[in-house]
Amino acid sequence: MGQAKIKQRTSFRPQLVEEWEADDCVNFAVALARLTGWLLHVDWWSTSTEHKEDTPLDQLKPLRVYVADNHDRIFDVRGIRSIFDFNQNTITKIARRISTGSGSVYTRFYDEEKLSSLPLRSQPEEGKIVRAIEEIRENKHYLSAIPPRNRPFLPAHQAARFTFGLCAAFAEAMHEINGLQPVALLAIRFSPLFEGTRRNERGYFHSVVLHPDGMAEDSWGKASLGDIASRFGVEKFKISSDEHRIVVEKIRQSSPERYEIALRDAGDLILNNRRQ
Repeated sequence: MGQAKIKQRTSFRPQLVEEWEADDCVNFAVALARLTGWLLHVDWWSTSTEHKEDTPLDQLKPLRVYVADNHDRIFDVRGIRSIFDFNQNTITKIARRISTGSGSVYTRFYDEEKLSSLPLRSQPEEGKIVRAIEEIRENKHYLSAIPPRNRPFLPAHQAARFTFGLCAAFAEAMHEINGLQPVALLAIRFSPLFEGTRRNERGYFHSVVLHPDGMAEDSWGKASLGDIASRFGVEKFKISSDEHRIVVEKIRQSSPERYEIALRDAGDLILNNRRQ
């Protein structure tokens, strides 16, 4: 009963949903990203079963455009859903409609400017985006059910860039600029759905900096250590400044140019965000 009420309160009129879905939800997604600051995604379909993250766009077909947070929530025209529900009941069904064979789904994130240059079936249209903004604002239950981003916040596509692989460089940049202590988060126990998550033999999965008040910060802003760990599906963890240093040195040795570029870019973002 409770779930049914929530779904009803956060739903949009069927004719609006049909109109947005006819454009693969691109105008709704851009409107919602502008309103909330959360991250624009596109799911793509490949007929190849060999999943390669560097597969070029000309070999992929767009499935749907949507907005997601930095955890496991999808903000779609059909409601606010978990990523698992969304993949099973929306993305998989769309993929089956456009292809009868096997293949792979690629999820990639973008900023609004980049979105307009992608080979989508429908390109964003400003008039339709403005109308979608009005409709979303009128659906106060839907909008209020979307959690606000933590401050200070970077543009979502930049925050996402420094979530995986480059988080250690971001923590080092925070240390250099703000003097905050960088530490590694080491997983002791994952939740069942995340047990297959890749990590090193010591359980490393992320780097953050610590504030004097006990809160932590990464590219997605200031939050508790528990909240940040939960984004990676970690239920129990420990912190280690030594492990963070090991990770940084390993990256510096294996990919020195990549690390220096990431450190410089992170520093620029942190300083620019401070001035805003």
